[in-house]
Amino acid sequence: MAHLLIAFGWCTFAGFLMSMGGGGGGILVGVGHISVLGVADPNMIKVINQILEVSSRLVSVPLYHRQGRLVWSLALTFGIGASMGAILGAWTSKTYLSDMRAYRGAFGVLVTFVAARVLYEGWAKGAIRNLGLRRAREASDRIHQRVRASGSTRLETGAHPRTVLLTPRLARVHFGEEDFEFKPLAAAAGGFAISFVGSLVGVGGGFLTTPFMASVLLFPMYLVVGTGIVALMIPLAISVATYLLLKVHVDWTLVATEIPGILLGSYLGPTFNRYFNEKALKTFVAVVLLGIGIYYIAF
Repeated sequence: MAHLLIAFGWCTFAGFLMSMGGGGGGILVGVGHISVLGVADPNMIKVINQILEVSSRLVSVPLYHRQGRLVWSLALTFGIGASMGAILGAWTSKTYLSDMRAYRGAFGVLVTFVAARVLYEGWAKGAIRNLGLRRAREASDRIHQRVRASGSTRLETGAHPRTVLLTPRLARVHFGEEDFEFKPLAAAAGGFAISFVGSLVGVGGGFLTTPFMASVLLFPMYLVVGTGIVALMIPLAISVATYLLLKVHVDWTLVATEIPGILLGSYLGPTFNRYFNEKALKTFVAVVLLGIGIYYIAF
């Protein structure tokens, strides 16, 4: 009984971080399964992590939609590639990454790399000189200030992002009195690679999706948070289904205990997200990820 209470509490915190959108919530769930609850089957850890990731999105996606923080054209094009990556990643992981020692090592290396990258983006002076990145940050800051000044958690209807152009080669989104463009094929390719890696280690991939959309596609963090969460929802469900079809064992009692914690944390995340600026959110997530990554590489 005690371990189930610990699982509930841990998942509440992880669900909060998942729905904050900076990435890392799924990794914290994995840490809880490995080091706190002592789950010994890496394949079960992967599928339960992703079941909880899907559950988190059932709460956070509607909240971000009401706040006007979703770019559906970007989420859908990213999701097309991500769905294919999820299937290949789950099969590869079940076949070649079923040993706990190998899984922990791969987990640690990936997380350490991601943490270092996020810290670089948040603090490197060179990043500020990137005109596209600076424009996205300024737009995000303006909208955050407008929302705070209004005392509301959502934008007025006319200020929601609108896709004004969508072709296989180019998409354009109007937001914050500016236009932001992305290439749908590049978004789909990024989705494939990120979802493959996420499915391989059994996490959502938000820790890669957020920097990809913010620093490669150059979208404002205000939109990246919610868009990244919804973009991975279908690929995550596909990855879970693939693992189950591959006959991975699942402790459903543990899942039933953890889902309410995830849902509670996921409800709180979007509410408090507006109080965090982009740099603080990235730094917090990166420090957590860096500690986790070093721990799994060293031990």
